[in-house]
Amino acid sequence: MSKTNLLVILGILSAVFVILAILFVLIRLVFDWRLTLIQREPDQSPLFRRKLNHLRKIEQARHIRYLLLTCLMIGIGLVVTIGAFLVLANDQQKITVQNQKANERITQLEKQQKQLIKSIPLKKYPEEGIGLTDYEWDKLATEEKDSKLQEQMETAISQRSVQYFGSSDTKVTLSEPKKLTLQLKGWIEDDTSTEMVKQNLDAFAKEAEKSSELTDIHVRMITSAGNEKQVIYNVNYSREKGEGVFHKKNVSEQNLKNDGGKG
Repeated sequence: MSKTNLLVILGILSAVFVILAILFVLIRLVFDWRLTLIQREPDQSPLFRRKLNHLRKIEQARHIRYLLLTCLMIGIGLVVTIGAFLVLANDQQKITVQNQKANERITQLEKQQKQLIKSIPLKKYPEEGIGLTDYEWDKLATEEKDSKLQEQMETAISQRSVQYFGSSDTKVTLSEPKKLTLQLKGWIEDDTSTEMVKQNLDAFAKEAEKSSELTDIHVRMITSAGNEKQVIYNVNYSREKGEGVFHKKNVSEQNLKNDGGKG
């Protein structure tokens, strides 16, 4: 039996004890109320009144016993409730500790990932490309997207482009038919590296021209300067038809050395 089921059973038992205690109290109150009504009736003989008073004394003694039983049941219900609460509190504390350890582990992995990305030098985008034409873009441009294929493409492009974009997390999505959104997350410490990434992005768009299914590419580059994350580059590549060249539009960038920007 799992701990959750056990706690549910304990909760039900606690509720049963409390309900029984309430029923006992209500029954005794009703019985006492009926005796009171009988005593108030007129034209009663002295013998009947003596018997009624004797009966009331007997019932008062029973009231005390029922009261003790009621207190016992309420006490048992309270003990069960407190026990279940302590078990839940203990589980909650364990979960909190586990979450804290998991967060520390994630932070450590992020630091290791950051060091790994920094250790990989940026390279110039190859003239032959990274194989964008090998993907089945037409299957992602339909209304019923192949989510498994899209996930495979995202993983493949991320792995192939990390040395050209300096990105530890490349997300590729097709929010609309023929419109590709590329989000890059990485750690770039200087403007020189940013310029190389921008040139590689232009080469990426040049290679994507061979895929007639794409008419728009939106790139959003997020990086870390120190401990703060910021969007340092936004650009749209667009063309009217699937066979033309991409033109850059709505270019905006953020200088890592200051808070200014240029568009």
